[in-house]
Amino acid sequence: MNKPLSLLTILLISGITFAHAIDNPNTKMVVLKNGSTFRLLYKGAEQSDVKVLILNDENQIVFAEKIKNTDGFARPYNFSNLPEGHYSIQIKDNAGVRTETVNHHIIKAEKTMHLLRLDGTGKYVLSVPSQGKQDLSIMIFNDLNEVLYQSEEKITGDFARMYNLRDETRNFRFVVTDGTGLTKSITK
Repeated sequence: MNKPLSLLTILLISGITFAHAIDNPNTKMVVLKNGSTFRLLYKGAEQSDVKVLILNDENQIVFAEKIKNTDGFARPYNFSNLPEGHYSIQIKDNAGVRTETVNHHIIKAEKTMHLLRLDGTGKYVLSVPSQGKQDLSIMIFNDLNEVLYQSEEKITGDFARMYNLRDETRNFRFVVTDGTGLTKSITK
C-alpha cells in the first residue's frame, strides 16, 4: 500500500474527518487544503473507474479526469490559476456521486520594507521589494514630524538605498508610499 493511502486509512479509522460525511460508509472522500492546492483522498469500496470533476460556482466544469480501475488514490489539484470563489470537487464511481464544496481564496503577499541600521555609522539601508515598474514616495520625519528627507523614485524591481542620518540625534520615521497608495511606516 502506498504512503498517501496509508495516511488516508489511518485518518479514516481514527474517525478524524476533514470533509463532510458521505452517504456510502464503504466509500470515503477527504479534501485537504494547503494554500492554493486541494488534495483529494479517495478510498472506494471496490475497484472501479472514478471520474473527478471540478466545477465552478456556476456549475461549469473547469477540470475533469478519469482514473481507471482503482479503489483508492490521493491527488493534488492546483487552483492557483483559477479565479477566487466556491468550487465543487465531485467524484463519480460505482457507488454513486459524492461532492465536496471548497473555497478558493488567493492570499496576496503583502509588500514589506526593511530598514537596516549599520552599527555606529548613523547610516541606514532601506529596501523595498517590488515586481515590475512602480513609483515610490519616500519621506523621513524626525520626532517633531519635520521632514528630513523626501524623494519620488521610479523603480523597476527591488529598491534599496543608503541614508546617512548620523547628524540626526532625535528619533525618526521612514514613510514609503507605492503607486497603489499602500503606505508603510518604520520608526527608529
